[in-house]
Amino acid sequence: MITGFESDLAILLLAFALIFSAFIGWWTYSGNKRLPEGVRWLNISLRSLAIFILLLLLFNPVYEFEDSRTLKNDIAVLIDNSRSTTIEKGEWKGEESMRDVIRELNLSDTTSTRYRVYGFDSDIFSTTPDSLPLDGSITDINRSLNSLHQAGSTPDAIILVTDGIFNRGLDPTRAAERIGAPFFTVAVGDTTAVRDVLVRNVFYNSTAFTNTTGSLRAEILNDGFPDRSIEVQLYRNNELAAVQTIQTTQDRSVHNVEFEVDFTEEGTERFRVEIPELGEEWTTSNNAYSFTIDVLDDQVRILHLAFEIHPDVSSLRNLLATDESILAEFRTWTGGDRFIGGSTPASADTLDLIIFHGFPHRQMDAGLRSNLAELAAEANLLLLTLPGTDLDNLQSDLQNTAPIRQRAASPVGVILPELNAAESEHAIFDFEVPGNLNRGPELRGPVRNYASASLARDLIFTNHRNETTDVPMLSVQQLGNNRVSQLNAWQWHRWQQSTLSEHREFYRNLMNNLVKWTSTGVSDGLLEFSPSRSSFDEGEAITFRASVQTETGQPDNEARVSVQISGEEFDTQDFVMRSLGSGRFRLETRPLPAGTYRYEAVAQRGSTEIDRQNGSFTVNESIVEFMDTMRRDELLRFIAETTDGSFFTSNQTDLLRIELQSRGFDEFRTETFTSARRAHHSGWWFLAVILIVGVEWSIRKVYDVA
Repeated sequence: MITGFESDLAILLLAFALIFSAFIGWWTYSGNKRLPEGVRWLNISLRSLAIFILLLLLFNPVYEFEDSRTLKNDIAVLIDNSRSTTIEKGEWKGEESMRDVIRELNLSDTTSTRYRVYGFDSDIFSTTPDSLPLDGSITDINRSLNSLHQAGSTPDAIILVTDGIFNRGLDPTRAAERIGAPFFTVAVGDTTAVRDVLVRNVFYNSTAFTNTTGSLRAEILNDGFPDRSIEVQLYRNNELAAVQTIQTTQDRSVHNVEFEVDFTEEGTERFRVEIPELGEEWTTSNNAYSFTIDVLDDQVRILHLAFEIHPDVSSLRNLLATDESILAEFRTWTGGDRFIGGSTPASADTLDLIIFHGFPHRQMDAGLRSNLAELAAEANLLLLTLPGTDLDNLQSDLQNTAPIRQRAASPVGVILPELNAAESEHAIFDFEVPGNLNRGPELRGPVRNYASASLARDLIFTNHRNETTDVPMLSVQQLGNNRVSQLNAWQWHRWQQSTLSEHREFYRNLMNNLVKWTSTGVSDGLLEFSPSRSSFDEGEAITFRASVQTETGQPDNEARVSVQISGEEFDTQDFVMRSLGSGRFRLETRPLPAGTYRYEAVAQRGSTEIDRQNGSFTVNESIVEFMDTMRRDELLRFIAETTDGSFFTSNQTDLLRIELQSRGFDEFRTETFTSARRAHHSGWWFLAVILIVGVEWSIRKVYDVA
């Protein structure tokens, strides 16, 4: 079928083209008396036809061909790989029952059906039915369904085999609806209520320091044991270190138990909170919670010099004082060369970081400015602005080491922070940054005529009157082996006092990471590499960050960083880090099983090795899969109903096959499709025009018509 002439205008133009072609053909031979009458009308017809074909091609007509093909039905099968499916409870025999269900699905019969088999826990992964390890420590059904939706073509149907229990992510119902295919849910596991006592969570700091005391808080859940004394034990390096007893009064209750731990030696300490087995417990798999704490031999030594009495000063000092990893000294300038809290040190040899809060003050004399600038040049430096800061002379007093430069006098106004998206992977932002920073409490600071130094990196820009400016609010840079950071805004105490927790958390995380990153300084090597944390929980992705610089201290944009990870019961794996630009790299691996791992990172430029770093991290065993064991039939039934599918239990796989057959999913399907081709893409039309014109001129030649 030819298309392109559906509109009235196209039909009118086509009729005009036909009349025009006939007229030209007639007019060409209207005065010719040498040709016989019949031959003359033949040439008129040939000439008209050739012209009409050329005009017809100008309409760009399209050929449409209908065809059909026979295809297999495409069914995606998602099988729950989490540990909760292996729990033996009621009539459910754990892994044995799960393997039976998978076998009864008969996914090997691909005569008329194509099965795409995926396992899922924290996300989906391609697999075969017989190779599922059933060892996932996290279940995120919503993320898994979203990944399936983004993977490619929509399947004709989806078989979801799961207990419906998810311990991470959102409710998966909306994700199932977005896929646009019917879900046939198969509920595995058991709905029997059981008696259990478990260690639901332990709250602790993953890093501690020698000669300090840390607090561990264990959350104990009692389900079905009223009026019982339950012993809670703390093991340290596999030795019993402390015991506490809780008394239950109800069938279901939550108890908090705290332990105090002294740290005296550097190293990695292994802890385990454990509840001895109680009679009539359905399982003891969740009676213990293991974790590690890295004990460091040194604390971050900070000198905080405030040059003004301001709420920002007390807010930051409270934050520093409550962090056990920080050993801070506080001085407050009162005029002249006097400081409350003691005199300023003559040298910065024992300091990891100096914080200038409000330096230089407008009333400070030149001698003190010079002395403090010399002290700041010996250590890592963090500059924080206050209303009395002499911004006009900041650069000259610090000999142009500040990362933010004043180009001209600038008014001070109401501002808000705006994250620089290009720097969102910076280590300082190693936390969840809220998306509504421009709705936070108002800050004060310069609104224009500021720029960053050539080697500085702008992490946060200034938002003024709901418009993002090019004025940096937070910039960082490296000078030699020292780091210098500058936060050019004040009134941050309003964020600490905000009624919204996300604003309070942003302030706390930003200041904490800014202080820690700046105090670290630059290593002597050309490669800086480290995991985002020293310990992870099972089910968490393992993330690493790295930066590479040249021998001149510039970011190395031609480098390549590879990482090798090995463990006692883990096959060595090699990874290549993703480049973020400016000499920065990032790597995120899949979750790893519990254990201790070693890593070795190698930076190369071409085939030449630049530098290498090695170290270790731990993955703590997770019991989150054993906390909730009640199969969620209601959720699976609702997903099936809202997607026009069906719900089945694990002993109804035969009914599932009957349902698929009744809907025709076990038969080949015929798909009709239309292919289109533009007429001018075919050379036959032009060959026809040449042939027609050739016949016409041959006739003219025979009758000797010029």
